[in-house]
Amino acid sequence: MPQPARNIRGSQRERPAPRGVAATRPAAQPTQRERLIGAIVELSGQHGYQGLSIAQISSRAGVSSATFYELFEDKEACMLAAYRDATQRTLERMDSALEAGEWASAARPAFGELLRSVQGDPDAGRVMFVEALSGGPRLREEQALVLDLMEKSSEALLESAAAGTMTLDVPARALIGGVRYIVSRHLRTHDEDRLTRLTDALIGWMGSYAVPVESGRWSTGPEALLRSGTEHGGQDPAEPVLALPRLPRGRHGLSPGEVARSQRTRIMLATAQVTMEKGYPSTTVADIVAAAGVAKDAFYRYFSDREQAFLEAQQYPTQHIVDMMARAYFSVDEWPERIWRALEALLALIAEHPALSHLRMVECYSAGAAAIRRAEDITRSFTLFLEEGYRYGPASGQLPRLYSQAISGAILELIQRDVAAGRTTEVGRRLPQLSYVAIAPFVGPELARASVRKMLAALDEAAS
Repeated sequence: MPQPARNIRGSQRERPAPRGVAATRPAAQPTQRERLIGAIVELSGQHGYQGLSIAQISSRAGVSSATFYELFEDKEACMLAAYRDATQRTLERMDSALEAGEWASAARPAFGELLRSVQGDPDAGRVMFVEALSGGPRLREEQALVLDLMEKSSEALLESAAAGTMTLDVPARALIGGVRYIVSRHLRTHDEDRLTRLTDALIGWMGSYAVPVESGRWSTGPEALLRSGTEHGGQDPAEPVLALPRLPRGRHGLSPGEVARSQRTRIMLATAQVTMEKGYPSTTVADIVAAAGVAKDAFYRYFSDREQAFLEAQQYPTQHIVDMMARAYFSVDEWPERIWRALEALLALIAEHPALSHLRMVECYSAGAAAIRRAEDITRSFTLFLEEGYRYGPASGQLPRLYSQAISGAILELIQRDVAAGRTTEVGRRLPQLSYVAIAPFVGPELARASVRKMLAALDEAAS
């Protein structure tokens, strides 16, 4: 539910032609700048942004590389212009629907327009929802600005609902995350032709958080966050994926297997640490081996290149995380508390391992298609913990399976924003909020609030 595009990009609109002139003037030919923007949109949509060269973009646009550099500082500057162009066109098409007062009358036409826009121009959609994530710092900053403005305007719409109407008791950023996840997944798999069929299911998922205005928006209030410093209760502390010490110099008596395991693990953990500090595009093998304290030939003994080291680091803690979440999930009987416990384990692990969390949730989008696919697989794995929800409520068995995908995207969005901002130590405070986001579509907002309040009370009792 974004603000008008003019608030996101202050570009000047073309002045209308004098009366009677526009009809006779031939259509203007695209400028060289416009052709370059069109070329990077088309090529990024087809082949991905990371592997593109300026020579390829210039050739597709029919201009020289020298002309490219006259118009753009570098490839990222061209992609930034393409992102702004695609975003403004799409948001302008959604804008008029957001004048409506109640969420339901605004959401259907607005998000329906979004899905039609992406389906009609999938290359531009991939720039907005997929390739922008793999860009450099300027592109990420622009995307963060767009998302923040979308969140602000959506929150304003939900907070301004008139008395006697309905609003949504869910953070606006969660709604944005759920939609982003669904759209980007379809674009990555080239299933954009199915997007417009999802409008009813997406609006239904949003509506599962609908409450009377008079009951308030609990999920955005202080009760939905743990107090800073609150201890997790009800289970053992998260087991860390420990960094291994460097091997002692000289003779150490360790077996070849122990040496290999130590070096390989340190390289993966160093990859996470360096990419968090420098970003994946700026990270080199030399940076990784220096941080790991191993020789370069040791790196190439276990990994063929930087990308393989990144992919292995991305996969390294996955089984441990799933095991910890599953153990926490099955430690109790009731499904809402199971979700609470599983999320509690996940958030504790994220806080315990900020570098690995940053690699898996932020830098993965800069590391190529394989890393992005693996990140999506990791996100989809959370839907397994939601499966019991379809049997928990009296009517939940009729809900579309898209709900669990949207919930996973919503939870990822809220966690990812904290991780990207370096707030991993505070991410555990979201436990009540995230549990509510997961539970409410299956049992309704009122019962979800009651369930979370019950678990908060148990947490306070355990701490006293």
